[in-house]
Formats: sequence, structure tokens, C-alpha cells
Amino acid sequence: MRKKSVGIGGQAVIEGVMMRGKRSMATAVRDENGNIVVESQYLKPVEEKSFLFRAPFLRGVFNFFGTMVSGVRTLMRSGEVFDGEQEPSKAEKWFAKTFKVDVFSVIMAISVIIGVALSVGLFFFLPQLITTGLIKLFKINAQANVGVQIAMNLLEGFIRMLIFIAYIALTSAMKDIKRVYMYHGAEHKTISCYEHDLELTVENAQKMTTVHDRCGTTFMFITMVVSVLIFSLTGWSGQMWVRFLIRLALIPVVSGVSYEVLKFLAKFDNPFVRALKAPGLLLQKLTTRQPDDSMVEVAITAFKTVLAMDENPDLPELKFDTKLLKRKVEEQLLQTGVTKERAKEIICKGMGVPEEEYDHISHIKHSRCLLMVSAAKGEISDEELCLKAAELNAKAEEARKANAEAIKLREEEGFVLKSDNIGDKDSQKSGEENVSSESEDGKDADKDGDSDK
Repeated sequence: MRKKSVGIGGQAVIEGVMMRGKRSMATAVRDENGNIVVESQYLKPVEEKSFLFRAPFLRGVFNFFGTMVSGVRTLMRSGEVFDGEQEPSKAEKWFAKTFKVDVFSVIMAISVIIGVALSVGLFFFLPQLITTGLIKLFKINAQANVGVQIAMNLLEGFIRMLIFIAYIALTSAMKDIKRVYMYHGAEHKTISCYEHDLELTVENAQKMTTVHDRCGTTFMFITMVVSVLIFSLTGWSGQMWVRFLIRLALIPVVSGVSYEVLKFLAKFDNPFVRALKAPGLLLQKLTTRQPDDSMVEVAITAFKTVLAMDENPDLPELKFDTKLLKRKVEEQLLQTGVTKERAKEIICKGMGVPEEEYDHISHIKHSRCLLMVSAAKGEISDEELCLKAAELNAKAEEARKANAEAIKLREEEGFVLKSDNIGDKDSQKSGEENVSSESEDGKDADKDGDSDK
């Protein structure tokens, strides 16, 4: 029996959810003021890409690596939103001023490198190290015959799976990770609500389970099982570094086969398939948590945005109001024809600070940049720019206070700060504050990979 499935997948991010459809993706985040803000972009459909993105087994490889890169990028973007206009640290200011680069880009690159290194160390090197230690401890001849070699590979795979489960269990105990897992549950509930032909409301979504058979957690578990089976056929070299390199080389094969298995299992719902999916679904009990209504509302906002953009390609893309490096703002002002001194004056007025503090400015929010450009073009006066800067500074101060209260409340109750003003009105309000992603920063988002997780 085939099961209905929608071609939209998702990912939990910091204080929000990303949804990815066939032709678009959208990330909705609840900011420090309690408003839902959205960033969206159009994607190149899979059918319009190279056949490599559609070919069985090969598509899983491209999807795996594409998802990893875009996932980290989306996490970093959501983190920028939740930081609001918080003052950058001294280290960030020094780094930006000394190396003339955006510290957020550097952090994202370092995060990817560290993430890959940790994954390789935890799930490839450590299991081999433990297995080798057990072989020496019990004086086992690992190369006695083919059967023993397969058994040693299976033992290594079993240890790898135990490490993976232990890793998930330990991270789920962390307070901040729990909040991400709650948004993960909201993502699943929203998709399940749509797949059950129910109206996308918070009430209907909350009736759904937090478990979903296309979840990335299930994919990772399937990957572990497939790796055990494939690695068991590679023999057992006496040299640890040889086994290590063989396993790294087989990662594309493992990811390609695992992807096809996941897509196949997601199409059917019968006792046999449910038995195969049961371990992965059970593991989701660790990676998802019951969300509150405000989290589900964020997930629904992202989902509805993707639905609308997939159906209507004329809808505008949206961009988070995040921080730009001051140097980029200066360049935009100079392009309007003003002098460097005038650009400096505009930036200070737009930030609401005296000119002697100009060198202390490192980052400027995109919304302020638009105001500064308008002032440089003469579209608004300096007085209007100063008044707007004062309003934004007041809102930023309120946001900092709200953030402090939210942190205090989370520490006291261990739960989420609920906004008194949530719902469609907030979504509309925050949407008005989003700006088009036609700017330079909006063009570097990942546009590869298909819609499944």
C-alpha cells in the first residue's frame, strides 16, 4: 500500500524551522521581539538540473553533501536573526577590522570543518580504535579467515551504532539542544498535518505525532545500518589507517544506497516496512520533543511560504534583517556618488552615534543600510534619518531587555518564552520588515539538493 507523501522536507534551526520544497525554501524564525520573520528563496527544480541529481544512488550522494552545507548555512543565518542588534564582541570587532572579512562567514566555514572532523573522528576513527583494542585484548586473529574478518567488521559497525545513539542521547539532554528538538517536532507535526489533508492550523498540527518517516534521524540510522553491511565486505586489513581510508572512500556509496532505501521505505506503509523503519522512528523520540503552540506556528509559517512560492514563482523572495560588515555599507554609499566624509557622516547619523565613535562600528543591520542609502540618494533628509535611527535604537534596547527576560524565564521554567502577539498579524507585520533578497548577500544561498530531508 502506497502512502501519501508531500515533496517538502525541513530542518529545525535556532528558534525556528526551515522548509524546503521543489522550487523554493523558506526559513521562519521567531525573533527576540516575539515576531515571526521569514527568509525565502527560489531553487532550481531537480528536473532542470543535471541528470546526476536525478540518477538513482548518485542523487543520494549530492543530496547528502548539499544538505550538510546548506544546513550549516541555515543554522548560522537563524542565529544571526536571534542575535538581533546585540553589540558584537571585542574579538568580532577586532577580527572584522583587521582582516576586512565578515566574521559570520568565517564562523560558518570553521563550523563546517569542525563538524566534519568530529563526525569522522566519532563515527569512523573511534569505532576502529575500540575494535582494534578489543582484538588485542582478547588476542583475536582478525585475519584468520573471511568469516572472522566479517565478524570484526560487524563488531566495529555495532560499536559505531552504539556511539551514534549515545551521542544523540547526550545532546538531547542539553537545554539549548532541547529547544531545537522542540522545533524539530513542530516541523514534523506541520508536514504530517498537511499529509493528512487537514487545515494547517496550530490546533490540527498539535494532534499529529512528532515522528516522521522521512526524518534525517531515520536517514542517519539507515546510513549506519547500510555502512555496517557494506564495510563488512571490505575485509580486515591489519593496518588501521588502510581500513580508515577505505571507509572514507566508501562514504559516497553508503550515502547513495541509504538515500534510495529511505525513499523506498517512505512510499509504503505495511507491517513489513513498519518493522524496518521502527528503529529509526524510535530514535526520533530522542531528536524530537513536544513543541508549544508558538513553535508550531513558526513551522506553519515556513511551510505556507514554501507552498505559496512553489505555486506562484512571481512572489518576491524575502531576506532576514541581519548585520552587514561596515565596509560593505560604505561601499554601497560610495556607489551613490557621495564622498567618504559624507558616507561617514551618514553612517554615524544612521547608527545614532557621534562621529568620534565611527571607528568602533563594525556591523550594521540591513534595514539601517537601506535607510543610509536613501539618505545618500537624497530620498530622505538627515533629520528623518536621525529620527529613524533613534526609533531603531529604542527598539533594539527593548529587544535586549526582552532577551534578558527570556533567558531568565528559560532558566527558571526550563521552557520557551511565549509572545503575547503571535499569529497571522505578527507574520504579516514581520513580513513587512523583511527586504528583498536581490542584494548581494541573498545570492550565495545553496540552491542544490531535492526536497527530501
